[in-house]
Amino acid sequence: MADRALCLEPVELSGRERSVLRSVAARGSGSSLSCELEAGHGHEHAASVEDGWWLRWWPGRRVLESRAACAIAADGGERCRVPAGHEGGHSFDLAVFPDGDAADQVVADAGWRGGRR
Repeated sequence: MADRALCLEPVELSGRERSVLRSVAARGSGSSLSCELEAGHGHEHAASVEDGWWLRWWPGRRVLESRAACAIAADGGERCRVPAGHEGGHSFDLAVFPDGDAADQVVADAGWRGGRR
Protein backbone atom coordinates (compact mmCIF):
# COMPACT_ATOMS: atom_id res chain seq x y z
CA MET A 1 0.00 0.00 0.00
CA ALA A 2 1.19 3.52 -0.73
CA ASP A 3 2.47 5.45 2.25
CA ARG A 4 2.33 8.89 0.64
CA ALA A 5 -0.92 10.82 0.40
CA LEU A 6 -2.65 12.89 -2.24
CA CYS A 7 -3.07 16.63 -1.62
CA LEU A 8 -6.84 16.68 -2.33
CA GLU A 9 -7.13 20.51 -2.08
CA PRO A 10 -10.67 21.18 -3.40
CA VAL A 11 -11.52 23.59 -6.23
CA GLU A 12 -14.61 24.37 -8.31
CA LEU A 13 -14.51 25.06 -12.04
CA SER A 14 -15.66 28.59 -12.81
CA GLY A 15 -18.40 29.37 -15.32
CA ARG A 16 -15.77 30.65 -17.75
CA GLU A 17 -13.73 27.45 -17.43
CA ARG A 18 -16.83 25.30 -18.05
CA SER A 19 -17.64 27.47 -21.09
CA VAL A 20 -14.14 26.99 -22.52
CA LEU A 21 -14.45 23.23 -22.06
CA ARG A 22 -17.82 23.19 -23.85
CA SER A 23 -16.34 25.23 -26.74
CA VAL A 24 -13.72 22.54 -27.38
CA ALA A 25 -16.25 19.71 -26.97
CA ALA A 26 -14.75 18.50 -23.71
CA ARG A 27 -17.36 16.79 -21.55
CA GLY A 28 -15.77 17.08 -18.09
CA SER A 29 -17.02 14.97 -15.22
CA GLY A 30 -18.26 17.80 -13.04
CA SER A 31 -17.25 21.12 -11.59
CA SER A 32 -15.88 19.88 -8.23
CA LEU A 33 -12.23 18.81 -8.46
CA SER A 34 -9.38 17.97 -6.08
CA CYS A 35 -5.62 18.36 -6.43
CA GLU A 36 -4.04 15.12 -7.65
CA LEU A 37 -0.46 15.91 -6.64
CA GLU A 38 1.38 14.49 -3.65
CA ALA A 39 0.51 16.14 -0.32
CA GLY A 40 3.09 18.66 0.82
CA HIS A 41 3.92 19.86 -2.70
CA GLY A 42 4.71 23.50 -3.57
CA HIS A 43 2.11 26.20 -4.24
CA GLU A 44 0.81 24.93 -7.60
CA HIS A 45 -2.12 22.50 -7.50
CA ALA A 46 -3.28 20.37 -10.46
CA ALA A 47 -6.48 18.45 -11.17
CA SER A 48 -7.59 16.48 -14.18
CA VAL A 49 -10.76 17.89 -15.73
CA GLU A 50 -10.94 15.29 -18.49
CA ASP A 51 -8.43 13.20 -20.43
CA GLY A 52 -5.73 15.65 -21.48
CA TRP A 53 -7.34 18.70 -19.83
CA TRP A 54 -6.00 20.08 -16.56
CA LEU A 55 -6.80 22.88 -14.19
CA ARG A 56 -3.70 24.23 -12.46
CA TRP A 57 -4.11 26.79 -9.69
CA TRP A 58 -2.06 28.61 -7.10
CA PRO A 59 -2.59 31.81 -5.10
CA GLY A 60 -3.96 34.50 -7.41
CA ARG A 61 -4.02 32.51 -10.65
CA ARG A 62 -5.69 29.59 -12.45
CA VAL A 63 -4.92 28.05 -15.83
CA LEU A 64 -7.05 25.60 -17.80
CA GLU A 65 -4.97 23.80 -20.40
CA SER A 66 -4.57 20.80 -22.62
CA ARG A 67 -1.40 19.00 -21.59
CA ALA A 68 0.09 15.52 -21.89
CA ALA A 69 -0.07 13.25 -18.88
CA CYS A 70 3.09 11.94 -17.21
CA ALA A 71 4.59 9.11 -19.28
CA ILE A 72 5.85 7.06 -16.31
CA ALA A 73 4.26 3.67 -15.61
CA ALA A 74 4.45 1.39 -12.58
CA ASP A 75 5.93 -2.10 -12.87
CA GLY A 76 2.38 -3.48 -13.22
CA GLY A 77 1.65 -1.16 -16.16
CA GLU A 78 -0.52 1.42 -14.36
CA ARG A 79 0.25 4.86 -15.81
CA CYS A 80 0.69 8.03 -13.79
CA ARG A 81 -2.47 10.17 -14.08
CA VAL A 82 -1.01 13.64 -13.37
CA PRO A 83 0.40 16.16 -15.89
CA ALA A 84 3.84 15.65 -17.39
CA GLY A 85 6.54 17.48 -15.45
CA HIS A 86 4.63 17.28 -12.14
CA GLU A 87 6.36 17.57 -8.79
CA GLY A 88 6.20 14.86 -6.13
CA GLY A 89 5.36 11.20 -6.49
CA HIS A 90 3.49 9.50 -9.32
CA SER A 91 -0.23 8.87 -8.87
CA PHE A 92 0.23 5.10 -8.62
CA ASP A 93 2.47 5.64 -5.55
CA LEU A 94 -0.04 7.84 -3.71
CA ALA A 95 -3.02 6.92 -1.55
CA VAL A 96 -6.10 8.69 -0.26
CA PHE A 97 -6.00 8.79 3.53
CA PRO A 98 -9.36 9.71 5.06
CA ASP A 99 -7.88 12.01 7.69
CA GLY A 100 -5.09 13.34 5.46
CA ASP A 101 -2.39 11.74 7.66
CA ALA A 102 -0.15 9.31 5.78
CA ALA A 103 1.35 7.97 8.99
CA ASP A 104 -2.08 6.70 9.93
CA GLN A 105 -3.01 5.12 6.83
CA VAL A 106 -2.65 26.48 -21.89
CA VAL A 107 -5.36 26.74 -23.86
CA ALA A 108 -7.22 29.12 -21.64
CA ASP A 109 -5.98 31.45 -19.00
CA ALA A 110 -9.15 31.70 -16.95
CA GLY A 111 -9.07 35.45 -16.58
CA TRP A 112 -6.39 35.86 -13.92
CA ARG A 113 -3.55 38.32 -14.40
CA GLY A 114 -0.16 37.22 -15.59
CA GLY A 115 -0.98 35.52 -18.89
CA ARG A 116 0.83 32.27 -19.55
CA ARG A 117 3.14 30.82 -17.01
